[in-house]
Amino acid sequence: MTYSNTPRHARGGAPRALTGFPSGAHSLHVMTFRKKLLLAFSVMIVPLGIIGAQTLWNVRQERVALQTLEESLARARVFADVESVIYRKLRKVRDYLTGWDPQANDEFERLDALLHPRLAEWRQSSVDPDDLRLAGALESLDVQTDTVVRRAFALYRGGNRAEASRLIQRELNGQILPALDSTIKSIYTTSRTHNIARAFRNLQATERSTTMVLIPIILSSVVFGALFAVLIARAFARPVAGLTTMMELVGRGEFDQARAVEIRSRDELGGLAREFLAMAERLRRAHEGIIQAEKLASLGQMSAAVAHGLRNPLASIRAATQLVLHQLPARSPQREHLQAVIAEVDRLEKRIAHLLDFTKPVAFSPVAEPLSPLVDRVLAVFSEKLARQGIDLKADLGSDLPDAWVDAVQIEQAVLEVISNALDAMPRGGALALSATRIAAPDGGASLRVTVRDTGEGIPASALARVSEPFFTTKADGTGLGLAIAKRFVEQNAGSLTIVNGEREGTVVTITLPASVTDAVPAA
Repeated sequence: MTYSNTPRHARGGAPRALTGFPSGAHSLHVMTFRKKLLLAFSVMIVPLGIIGAQTLWNVRQERVALQTLEESLARARVFADVESVIYRKLRKVRDYLTGWDPQANDEFERLDALLHPRLAEWRQSSVDPDDLRLAGALESLDVQTDTVVRRAFALYRGGNRAEASRLIQRELNGQILPALDSTIKSIYTTSRTHNIARAFRNLQATERSTTMVLIPIILSSVVFGALFAVLIARAFARPVAGLTTMMELVGRGEFDQARAVEIRSRDELGGLAREFLAMAERLRRAHEGIIQAEKLASLGQMSAAVAHGLRNPLASIRAATQLVLHQLPARSPQREHLQAVIAEVDRLEKRIAHLLDFTKPVAFSPVAEPLSPLVDRVLAVFSEKLARQGIDLKADLGSDLPDAWVDAVQIEQAVLEVISNALDAMPRGGALALSATRIAAPDGGASLRVTVRDTGEGIPASALARVSEPFFTTKADGTGLGLAIAKRFVEQNAGSLTIVNGEREGTVVTITLPASVTDAVPAA
């Protein structure tokens, strides 16, 4: 990019001028921007120093207040866990004595073991005498609860269900629970209300102190800043306006007009303008690259349409070649060439099928589908190839998995593509492991996780992030669409597909799928 000093009358256009200031202007006008900024900072240093000192003091006070608040909130969180476990224990008493859950007594003991360390943690974090007193009261009530409940469980197991029910009604519901509710209410009042409110009061006091000091300082800074702004505004207002014009031209895509802006500024603004024009040129090239990428995407769609029209000619070529092959003698040297033609036609057919699968719109019809039969159908397709390559298959699909809420055709195709890719990575044998497990979903339901692990060479680290992109492949005869199709189908079924290298060897592909709504939540 050239910045010319040729006079305007000698050039074809009249470029916008990014000018400096008249030679007779005040010395402030010819200062560099660095000196102007240093002068501005010097004027503002006193109020900034005061503000900085006040800020440091405020930070210290707020840190103390926030630490107190954090400790109070931490104690509140621990107690919330304690409260939750206590009431879960009490629900297990009802579940066991009513016969709803014969295993509820074991769950009661597990929750009781979980409660004790949480109670100890809450007691250790308390320093207020009232908190310690209430912690002791709560522990005492928990001991009483355990004693009564274990007596009731013993009566129930001995066949005295009516006596067990009366014991619970008389001692637990009539005495312990009211005292427990009262103690918990007192804990909420003391631990949450008083302690947290005290921390908030400290924060508010710090805020008031800050306001009283900073408002006068800020007002003074505004006045001095306004006066100084008037002094320096004329020093760079016009050059900045010219640079703004240049930016507007670039924003509208008028790169040639932006390059025609004449640069005359002698300070840092000239360097800034030149760097900006260089950046604009890079932006123009990037914009052209995006357009080219969009063209390539359209070309890919067109290629899919063209590929669709090639299938019939390829089928004819294959049929004719097979016919000639059957007519040749068994030891004819031409048979090898004809078999190579058939192999190439099959390879092209595979690529065309992948291309069409990836580009065509796919209907989505989810149903409740058992996962194990679906995977078994896919494995049956590869049974011969597994034996031929000497691959050891280990499948652990479980027997108690919920149904998946998926389009069976799409997920079957996705699993097929993943397994096919794994087998291609082990041409000389290896091990293929499949497993399916149930996992908890973030929304409280359940999901299914299918893991496919091979012992192949793995994927280069540089290619791992792009291995699911369309048309990206690390294989000489690959189409680059297998894993892309799998990822597309899995994501259309509200799932996810991730690919990582194994810790020692091979690749691990993890597919997560939603469980059927009727199976997502276990029965009570």
